Formats: sequence, C-alpha cells, structure tokens
Amino acid sequence: MTLIELLTDRGTATRLKPGGILFHEGDRAGAVYGVVSGRVRVEVSTPTGGRLVLAVKEPGDVLGELAALDGRPRSAAAVAIDAVELVQVGVDDFLSALVDEPKHAVSLLQRISRDLRESVDRTTARASADTTQRLAMLLFDLADRYGEHSDAIVEIDLTLTQDDMAGWIGATREATARSLRTLRDKGCVATARRRISVTDIAVLRDAALG
Repeated sequence: MTLIELLTDRGTATRLKPGGILFHEGDRAGAVYGVVSGRVRVEVSTPTGGRLVLAVKEPGDVLGELAALDGRPRSAAAVAIDAVELVQVGVDDFLSALVDEPKHAVSLLQRISRDLRESVDRTTARASADTTQRLAMLLFDLADRYGEHSDAIVEIDLTLTQDDMAGWIGATREATARSLRTLRDKGCVATARRRISVTDIAVLRDAALG
C-alpha cells in the first residue's frame, strides 16, 4: 500500500479547478492532502509583492505535511495548476497513520529530503546565474519532466504565463520577458498563448550552462 492509498483509506476526496487555492501561506493546518491526479504549485510571497515557486506537486505527492508535523502555520500557499483531485486527511488521522505504518513515515522523510535538496539546488542556481540562464535552466528541466516530443520539438505540457516563470526563477516579470525574448532570438524556444515549445534542446542546454 502506498502512502496515497493509506491516506485515501482515512480521508475524503476533494477537487480543485485550475487556479483554485488549496490553502494560503500563514493558514493554520487542519489537514494534509495527497495528490491523486493533476498538479499543484507550491509558492511563497516575496517582500516586493511577487511570488516564488518552491515546487510542483504531482500524483503521489503529499501537501501540507510540514505544518502537520510541527504544528506551525502554513509556510507556503498551494495553487492548482490544472484540474486536481486530492484526498484530504485531518492532521490527527495523518499522524496516526504514520505511527501505525512506520514505513510510510520513512517514505515521507525521503520525500521531504528530496524537496529540500531540490530547493537548495535552485537557490544555488539563482545565486550564481543571471536571469536568462535561470530561465533556460527552468525550461530545460520542465521539458525533461513534462515534455511531449514531436519530431525535434518538445512541447512543455504545462500552462505557463510570464508571471509563472518569473515566480519559478525569482525574477521580475519584466526581466523574465526580456530573457524569454533572448531565448526566442537564439532559436531554442517558441511561445504561444500560455504555452512554450523547445525547438532546439541543445541550444537551450547551452544557455542553461552559461
């Protein structure tokens, strides 16, 4: 039995439409959520009024576990990227499930460790790269994770706005727009309304490496 299956046995189903907010930064934790289908963006607000994307949660991932474990308010907000189906479990039931099934507690710790490592990697990249390089890194990673290949073109299977990308790379919308234009001029990406295609993955990789 997977952790999501364990939570499903103890919880109730809930759904969100694209753009729906699961919880806000600073909310008190009343439940933990398992992603059954769809994707959820985890983000925090910045001092300048922007937002910084920390992670994208996919089917099999858990949301809201940190606040459940330490009893503190939510450290981030969670927003549906597309139509999302989740299982919702009360905090007490979640903690009880981990006590009853220690192997799932270990699995959860491994997930938290993975997320922490990815966060450290992104922070390091942001500190040592300019905006265009950070954007190229992001698009290269998204093409690898969510790409749909058609001949030499890779369609990124995510709805992406310039605000979304700015939040992911920790830049302003204006700087992100300039960097996106630079990548288009290099011939490695093409854009349509809220969609991005990678037209030359080798050139994009070179841009990411700087």
